[in-house]
Amino acid sequence: MRSDGIKVTVQSRWAGGDEKAESISSTLGIPISTGERVPSGEFRIIILEDGVELWDEFSRRHGMPMNFRSTDLRTGSGSLSLKQPLARAVGRSARTILDATAGFGHDAFLLACLGWNVHAVERNPIIFTLLKESLLSATGDEQISNIMGDRLQITNQDAVAWMDENNNPTVDVVYLDPMFNTRPSSALPKKPAQILRRLVGFDTDVQTLFDRAMEHAMDRVVIKRSDRDPPLVDQPSVSYKGKMVRYDVYMNSGGG
Repeated sequence: MRSDGIKVTVQSRWAGGDEKAESISSTLGIPISTGERVPSGEFRIIILEDGVELWDEFSRRHGMPMNFRSTDLRTGSGSLSLKQPLARAVGRSARTILDATAGFGHDAFLLACLGWNVHAVERNPIIFTLLKESLLSATGDEQISNIMGDRLQITNQDAVAWMDENNNPTVDVVYLDPMFNTRPSSALPKKPAQILRRLVGFDTDVQTLFDRAMEHAMDRVVIKRSDRDPPLVDQPSVSYKGKMVRYDVYMNSGGG
């Protein structure tokens, strides 16, 4: 589901990264690149000694790092607070979560660090490769690994297909953060979301995904939205608002 006209390449910028670059090139069927500057209309997966970054034409000394190190992992006032809107939307009684639109995995990572068992599904192979690199970085970081544990699993598959193959609901919550076409007056999303849009385009099967999620979730479906936009589907049971986003909750009394 790559956007039209977008080219993705891979490049190693340290001697020890050549093998990984070749592996990514072979797995994704993308060319190995050379040169310092990234041309217009291209994304480049850069292999560095301390990790992997995603570069575009605007990148100079650094690109977007594929890791979770910038996440505020403090409890209380930090991201790891059960008082945060995301945690409240998921609900304390939940134990398992299916993140059906994983993307770069930030929300799935947060939920795993907060104590939930999360299965994150991402259908785009390029995004999944970058997500896998972030997870590898996290498991190699002692502090992050101690907080996250083994509670985050990832799969490269279409979420509807995954739920069809796992007909017996085993998750309490299905979490959705779809790429949708925001109305012109809305503020631009943060750069990771902009990059996702450029790479994969918009999700055109949101209603199908929501319907299947409601069948699969034993307790609820949570949809992440911009705080300025209306509900993506029906009127939610309840909503939890953050500074710029809103989590719409759809309770599923008939789930499971």
